[in-house]
Amino acid sequence: MKTRNTIIALTVLALSACSGYKQDTYKVYKTFDEYAMKEIPFRITEKKSLPYAMVKRNDDTIRVLLCFADTTQNQSIVYINKGKYWYNLKKYQTDPILYYFTLCDTIPIYTERYIQNDTIWEYEYEIENFILESNSLTRHTRNNEVYISVPDTFRISESNRLDSIKNFISLYSEKYPYHNSKKYQPIYYSYYNKILRNDTLYIYEKPAGTNYRLGKLRAVYKMSNLGVIDMYREEINTYNLRIPKAE
Repeated sequence: MKTRNTIIALTVLALSACSGYKQDTYKVYKTFDEYAMKEIPFRITEKKSLPYAMVKRNDDTIRVLLCFADTTQNQSIVYINKGKYWYNLKKYQTDPILYYFTLCDTIPIYTERYIQNDTIWEYEYEIENFILESNSLTRHTRNNEVYISVPDTFRISESNRLDSIKNFISLYSEKYPYHNSKKYQPIYYSYYNKILRNDTLYIYEKPAGTNYRLGKLRAVYKMSNLGVIDMYREEINTYNLRIPKAE
C-alpha cells in the first residue's frame, strides 16, 4: 500500500485540547465512525480510558478531538456540513519537526476529503512555490480502497468538486493500467481489499486479472479505538482505514 512519508503537524491546540476542553461542550466517546459520521459510545461495562474521541456538534460542523496517552499523537479534526456530504481538509508537513518549532509551512501536502454514504473520497495535492502539484485520488469504503495517481496537470471542477472526483474514479480499471504495468504511465490505479478479524485489519492488493479472491496480502494492522497501528513502526494512523474495532 502507498506509504505516507509525511506526518501531520500537530498544533498547540491539538496537543492540549483533550485536557483543556474535557469539561467544556465536548462529550467523550469510545471512537468516532468516520464512514457513518457518528459517535460510538463506550459500553456500560467499559471503563472510559485512553485512547478515546471527544466530539462537539452544531448545525454545520462536527469537531472531533482524538485523545491518546501520548499527547503528541493527539489530533483535532473539523468536519463541515455541505448539505449532501461532509467536508474535511487535512494538511501535512513534509518536515513536521521543523514546522513544530517554527510554525512555518514546509511544502505542505493537502488532502481534500468528501464523506458521503459510507464512502470517503480524497484528492491529495501539494503547493510548492505557489504551483499546485497533483498527487492522487482515493476512494475509501469499509471493505475496499481504490488509489489513482494523477499528473500535475490534473484539476477538478471548481463548481462541483465531489462529482468531478467521482467521475474520474469511475470505470478506473477500464481507463487506467494497473500500477505494475511495465510501461510507464502518468495515471495508474491500485485496488485493495480490507478484512477486519477481531482487532486485526488485513490489507490485500488485488491486481487486475488475478485469480486470488482477495488478492495478495500487503499489510497487517492492529486496531485501536481510534485507528490502525503499524506493528512494525508502532505508529497510529487515525485517518486512513479507520474502522470501529470489532467487539
